[in-house]
Amino acid sequence: MLLLCAVIALSACKSHAPLPLDSGASFSLASDSPRILEQAQPQLSMEQKLDWAVGKSFANQAWVSAPASTRARDGLGPLFNANSCVACHQHNGQGQLPEHGPGLILRIAAIGANHNAYGEQLQDHALLGNRAEGQIAWRDIASAGQAASEQTSLSHRQYFMVQANYGDTNGMAFSARLAPALIGMGLLNSISDELLVKRSDPEDRDGNGISGRVELRWDEQQQKLRPGRFGWKASQASLKQQVALAFSQDLGIRSTIYSAPNCPPIMPNCDPEFALSENPEPEISAKLLNAVTYYIANLAVPSIQKKPDLQTGYQHFIKLGCADCHIPATEINTAAFGLQPSLTSVTTQKETIYPFSDLLLHDMGPELADSADTDNTPATEWRTAPLWGLGIRSRDDTQTRLLHDGRAKSVEEAIRWHGGEAERSRQNYQQLDSHSQTALLHFLKAL
Repeated sequence: MLLLCAVIALSACKSHAPLPLDSGASFSLASDSPRILEQAQPQLSMEQKLDWAVGKSFANQAWVSAPASTRARDGLGPLFNANSCVACHQHNGQGQLPEHGPGLILRIAAIGANHNAYGEQLQDHALLGNRAEGQIAWRDIASAGQAASEQTSLSHRQYFMVQANYGDTNGMAFSARLAPALIGMGLLNSISDELLVKRSDPEDRDGNGISGRVELRWDEQQQKLRPGRFGWKASQASLKQQVALAFSQDLGIRSTIYSAPNCPPIMPNCDPEFALSENPEPEISAKLLNAVTYYIANLAVPSIQKKPDLQTGYQHFIKLGCADCHIPATEINTAAFGLQPSLTSVTTQKETIYPFSDLLLHDMGPELADSADTDNTPATEWRTAPLWGLGIRSRDDTQTRLLHDGRAKSVEEAIRWHGGEAERSRQNYQQLDSHSQTALLHFLKAL
């Protein structure tokens, strides 16, 4: 321990309280099965479980084009990325890389004065009789920065669009986004706006090299600006609005929150005013949108696995400075849920959860930078990703895909990609002896 303190030159080296295993507090379930991500949090009543099951059915089953005999789930398209929530979030986990299935989308930015005919997101599927906007392609790029001097080099993909059907793509930048795991989103929705604002320190007033900031986003339900907390760029302030955005951009399904058809203006039969005049009703009703939101909000969070190196690795995590952004503990009031379709909140008590995130935007350096500014956020800034469930996401070495575009094939690779405000923590990790590094990695894979 004394050697570790000397190596990373920290001002203090005291042990912190042991990490509890129930990272989702009363929402936690102890299981090492991948299907844990599909379970309801354990405190739902029988009646609430029925509401939860309704939301699950509309998240899991495929939506179809309108008109159809199944009126409750028609309205897909005309352009889309997937026909259900679980197509991208398989078993409520994260998305696939393009060669393996859906779950990675491209955000689009027009550079300079160029006009973007494709909107904010590439839709690579279309209903019969229509043409998709285009297809996802990529090339591998070797890292020219920190990895050049290391024994094992890093590489990532540069994504772009091919087979463009609705206009020239010159002057357009494409940024990949991997669909995240869905667990814990209801708990994150319960974190107070005031706490997020209190955590922010954009001017680094405390001089610790960390300058996380909140990005104010418009909340359609509350009709005001609120701190963003969902999405890789913290682009949505509420879970319900995040779900509605996914229905709009990923499935092409209109709601009361996103009511405009999602297709290029030059696409045949895609006149938004005409489309709305012909079918003014939302394609997913407010009741069903609430049901799907309720389902996601009440997914169980897997408990932390009890492993020999867990607490030792946790101490390293804190001392390396990782916890400055991946803040372990957050207090919430579960009465703030307000997501149930017809029922009162499941509890009205304060709880402490362990998402390991401050939910703020941080400059992560040039190597993790987007191809352009997107979502009204600088290219180098990313929201701190919550780490709960990381063990399930990194269990299979052949299927691990971490960070915003899935470039990291292991937890260690994800650490090595950290730069900017996380540069010091990355360097601290590299200075650890192999035993300490292993303990840290075992801790992270236990989450």
